[in-house]
Amino acid sequence: MIPEQQPALTLRQAWHFVVAAESGTLAEAARRLHMAPSAISTSVAELERAVGSELLVKRRAKGVSLTATGREVLGMARDLLRLADSIAALSREDRSQLRGPLTVGCDITLGPTIIPAMLSDFARQCPGVEVDFVEGFHEDVQERLLAGALDVAFVYDAAVDPALTTVALATAAPHVLLPAEHRLAESATVRLSDIAEEPLVLFDSPPLGSRVLQLFHEAGVVPTVRHRSRSYATVRSLVAVGRGAAVLYQQKALEAPYAELGVRLRPLSVRGALARPVQVALAAPRSTRPSVRARAWIDVALELFTGDGAADGVPSDGADRAVGAD
Repeated sequence: MIPEQQPALTLRQAWHFVVAAESGTLAEAARRLHMAPSAISTSVAELERAVGSELLVKRRAKGVSLTATGREVLGMARDLLRLADSIAALSREDRSQLRGPLTVGCDITLGPTIIPAMLSDFARQCPGVEVDFVEGFHEDVQERLLAGALDVAFVYDAAVDPALTTVALATAAPHVLLPAEHRLAESATVRLSDIAEEPLVLFDSPPLGSRVLQLFHEAGVVPTVRHRSRSYATVRSLVAVGRGAAVLYQQKALEAPYAELGVRLRPLSVRGALARPVQVALAAPRSTRPSVRARAWIDVALELFTGDGAADGVPSDGADRAVGAD
C-alpha cells in the first residue's frame, strides 16, 4: 500500500541509525561514514522523532545501546536499505543483484532448444531472479502476453499480433525432413517437386503450418497430407518410420543431431517471398514497458543467440519487426 503522504523518515536517517547501532558508538559510526559525531546524532534524533520513540540510549563512556523499539526498527531499517540497494542496482544494470519473479512464455516447438540454454545462462547471470516458463502454441502464447500473464515470450515472428513488439534472435529457414534411408537423404538441397509424389506429414500449427502449405501452392505442387500433428516430436517420429516427408522451419544451430533421431534434415530449395527464413524472436506487449528483470532476460537472450546485447530491452517501434506478419 502506497502512503498518501510523504514518509517522515529518509534513507539517510535509516543508514546513519544502522551504522551507529552496529558500530556501538557515535564516534566509530562517524569515523566509518567520514562525518562528525554530531551529524550522526542529529540524524538519529530525526529518525526517533519520525518513529515517535527513542531508539538509541547514549551512555557516556559506554557508547550506545538499542531500546526495545530500536531493535525492532533496526531490522526494518536493514531491510529498507537492502531494498534501496537492490533498486539502485537495477539502474546500474547489475544483473547479479536482481531479485523477484519472472514468467516467460515459449512457443512449444522452440522450448526444447531454447529454454534449457536460456535458464542456465540466465541463472548464472541473475541468480536472484525466480524464473518460471510456460509453453504453448503460437496463439496461446500471444494471448497470455496480452493478458499480462507473461512478461516476455519466445515466438516465431510471423502472424504476430500488432499489439506486441518483437526483437529477433535467430532465423529459421525451411527444410525438408526425410527418413534416414531416403533416396534424397544426402542431397545438398531438396525441391518440393522432388517429394511431390510422397505423402506429407504436416506440422499443423499456425503460423508455420499454413506457411508450409503456401510454399507448396507457390511451387505449383499439390501435397498429399497423410498425417497432421501439432507436435514437432510426433512429426519427426512419423517421418523416421517412413510415414512421409515433412517441411519444417528450423534453426539448425539450435537443433539436436538429427542422425540420432533416424531422420535427415536437408535445406529446401524454393523461390518466392515465403522462402525467406522466419525469425525466432522475443515478444512483449507494446502497451507496457518491460520490467527490469524482463529486460535482463532479453539482453541475456541477445548475448546468447546473437552475441549482441540490447541497449534498452525491446527495441523501439521503428526497429522491432525484422519479418512482418503473414
